[in-house]
Amino acid sequence: MSRATCPHGLPASGCQICQVLEPTAVPARGAGRRPASRLGAGAVAVVVVALVGFVALGWLVAAVFAVFRIVELAAVAAVAAWAGWKLGVRRGRRGP
Repeated sequence: MSRATCPHGLPASGCQICQVLEPTAVPARGAGRRPASRLGAGAVAVVVVALVGFVALGWLVAAVFAVFRIVELAAVAAVAAWAGWKLGVRRGRRGP
């Protein structure tokens, strides 16, 4: 483009766009735009990280409750064994 043409490709003296926008500068093509794909990729990444985090957190909570359940069963077994031993000792002393 030569100096005789405006940014729109028309003769500088006859371009009505440039005449209307004369007090303001005409931005270069593509200036001020944000790539749309960058926003979409960031949102997808946030969703994927959130899903993986929720799954990992769920597994961690399930493991903690599994350990609690095992401890509970061991405690019940210990109490039952103690009670059975006590009953067996008493019955053994009295006889049949």
